Amino acid sequence: MMELLAFVLECAAVVAFAGTVASLPAGLALLALRWPVLRRFPVLRADGVFVLGTLPALASLALVAAAAAPSVAAVLGWGDDHCASHGHHLHLCLLHSAGLRPSLAVAGALALAVFIFRAGAFFHRMARMSARLSALESLGTARPGPFPIVMLPGAPRLCHAAGAFRRRILLSASMAAALPPRELAGALAHEAAHLRRRDPLMGLLLSAAGLFMPPLLSRTFLTTWQTVAEEACDAAAVQAVGDGTVVASALVKMAALQRRASRAAGVPAFGEVALERRVHLLLDGQARRVTASLALVATVGTAVAMLLFALLHSPFLHHVVETALHLLS
Repeated sequence: MMELLAFVLECAAVVAFAGTVASLPAGLALLALRWPVLRRFPVLRADGVFVLGTLPALASLALVAAAAAPSVAAVLGWGDDHCASHGHHLHLCLLHSAGLRPSLAVAGALALAVFIFRAGAFFHRMARMSARLSALESLGTARPGPFPIVMLPGAPRLCHAAGAFRRRILLSASMAAALPPRELAGALAHEAAHLRRRDPLMGLLLSAAGLFMPPLLSRTFLTTWQTVAEEACDAAAVQAVGDGTVVASALVKMAALQRRASRAAGVPAFGEVALERRVHLLLDGQARRVTASLALVATVGTAVAMLLFALLHSPFLHHVVETALHLLS
């Protein structure tokens, strides 16, 4: 039992330390995506922010997988016991333990407690938003299309992309009546762009990845991604209706109509985020390239590559982690 407790707390400390260290270069790289020259490529910027925001989580999970692999393989009978070959320092092992050192135990327990608390808050927030969505949809009727539009009666005034997997647009009748046809078309094109990009799913994944980095930096990545994703969808709406002033007008009107923020599934409602900046970009008349988002493909590819690299070099990384824990504790 002591070996298992030591193993869990040591792994928790490794994940927390690796996630924090990997967050620093990711945060610095985030600054580069703010260069003015990249404003003409909103999709590229949004994808870049997303990939950078998931890297600390991927790095910490790959490292702990590599560090734990020799021990897990020995327990399952897939490999030999490795501990006898380096008895001079702490063991990250399910079979043996060099003793649960107080400093490492405190660090691991604190990291595990913080992670559980933040994860619990995240899942509670997602469950509450899912329940709210279900309650709203039960009042509406679905209109078929590439992405179904669920028409909601009365308030709240809403035009919103929802669904990490079952993608649809929620549109209130009061909002549809408040906008002229071209502006409504622009708003719907904007929300359809969110769904084509799979922004509801990406918002969930980025929020989950943020559990592996410091809270302040996690919020920075999420709010930055939300802003640039909105700019990317604004550009898609302009391409659909052919006039940036129409989309800008819809933004301003909807922001005035939406007295309260309406968040669901990680994607803010149309007109909610960075309104002044987005209106300025829409009115400046500069064309912005609209391309397909490759963020999910790039992230999955990066995850697979990092995990394969970590497992192929598992003995070396395992030894490095054990040595670092030994020195730090």
